[in-house]
Amino acid sequence: MSNINTLDLAKKIEGKLYGSNIELNGNFTFLNKASKNDIVIRHWINETGIQIAHDKGVSCLITQNPQGNAIEVAKELNFPLIVTEHIEYATAYALNYSVKKYAKDAFKMSVTGTNGKSTTTHLLFTIFSDLGFNTYTNTDAESEGNTLIDPRVSDELTEYYNKNGNIDVIALEVSEVQGWDDKLMNNHSCQMINALGADVAIITNASFDHMNLVESFDELLYEIEGAARALTKQDKQTLLVLNYEDENIRNMYNKVENNPDVKVMFFGDYDRNNLLDISYKENVGIFSKDKLYVKYEDLPFTSYHFIQDIMAAIAVCEYKSLNKDDVVNSLKKYKPLARRFIKLRENPVIIDDFAHNPSGIHLTIENGAKLGEHLYVIDAIRGSRGEDINIEIAEALVEILKVQDNYSLILTTSTDVVNHLNTVTDSELAVFIKVLNDNSISYELFDNLEESLISTVNKANESDVILLLGAQGMDPARSLLEQNDII
Repeated sequence: MSNINTLDLAKKIEGKLYGSNIELNGNFTFLNKASKNDIVIRHWINETGIQIAHDKGVSCLITQNPQGNAIEVAKELNFPLIVTEHIEYATAYALNYSVKKYAKDAFKMSVTGTNGKSTTTHLLFTIFSDLGFNTYTNTDAESEGNTLIDPRVSDELTEYYNKNGNIDVIALEVSEVQGWDDKLMNNHSCQMINALGADVAIITNASFDHMNLVESFDELLYEIEGAARALTKQDKQTLLVLNYEDENIRNMYNKVENNPDVKVMFFGDYDRNNLLDISYKENVGIFSKDKLYVKYEDLPFTSYHFIQDIMAAIAVCEYKSLNKDDVVNSLKKYKPLARRFIKLRENPVIIDDFAHNPSGIHLTIENGAKLGEHLYVIDAIRGSRGEDINIEIAEALVEILKVQDNYSLILTTSTDVVNHLNTVTDSELAVFIKVLNDNSISYELFDNLEESLISTVNKANESDVILLLGAQGMDPARSLLEQNDII
């Protein structure tokens, strides 16, 4: 790192420096991976951590929560410790630094929104990789790297560069709302996309989620809209891709319409009288303007919410003038991320999906119900996420199940598989159940995920369908089914 010292860095991230002021030239990373001269970012640190960092030859440590005698020990060792009230400022700085150092000329794409951001990001990663570009992505099945809570992306960019050399393309999934201990990390998507120096921002949709962090849906929209605001900060030509079918997302065009450097592309339903940049005609395929881009039978999946993800990715491919045949060939063989409407078994059909918010619940049940005679929905209640989101999910279940003719609802608190960060509280369970009871929705409730799975499979006929829905509480379902020789 050139031309910056610990005192200057502290000022940039609104922090206070304890210990010595020294020049910095290492990489940003985690304490357990740090080497000599590296800069460590940790949300909290105690005196033991300070000593470990000192012994490793770490040049500086940045934290939001110094605990115990951390500050006193740093002073005694004359070890540079920066304390900031906003750890995201440090992580954003680290991301920006690493991009400039290791991927200065890369084509940088970002994806945010309530649903579909992981799949859209992974689609872009796969397409660009298949077309021969050295492509880095932070997305995975758990989506744990899409935040500014820790320096994961910065650290992984360093690793990718050291292993592969030049970075041609970055496909970055960005959490639309983020926080810590129920405290909102303001402007998260805007900060992360701006730090990336994005050439592209995709906004997939907006629906109720993270309501333990934001006070209203309007505040949620403001956070999602940060992707558009971030592009206005880039001094270059950029692309904003918006979901035309989501009115709230469509209206985010207003944030960039007066900026000639930001090109906007819309994706949505095909309408001959209102041709979008990218659109889908049912059972025909995806169009670019008025020309068929990919035929229906060549799509890797045909559920509408996944088709929207494909359209968003194709918009970027058209913007970059990628070879159409190469893109379509990549799409034909695309393998989705885990827990994205994955079929685990036939007879009965078992579908595993990361449906963890109201819109995800709606889409998965609507599509899953078409696959079998009797519909079994196993839903893992969200733990330690607050009462509001659980009320919203329960209401979504009520709304979609009331139009189903033949279903069974099974709930689980997954106490056998979740940790303390994902434990369903008594109040969360109570509000969830109250919504169902008030609407005369019958259900079974299991404490253990494994028991709920086995019980449901034993009841289901070969012609039925079982949907596994939920976030952390349902993540271990596949392994449990394997252990019990069900799949």
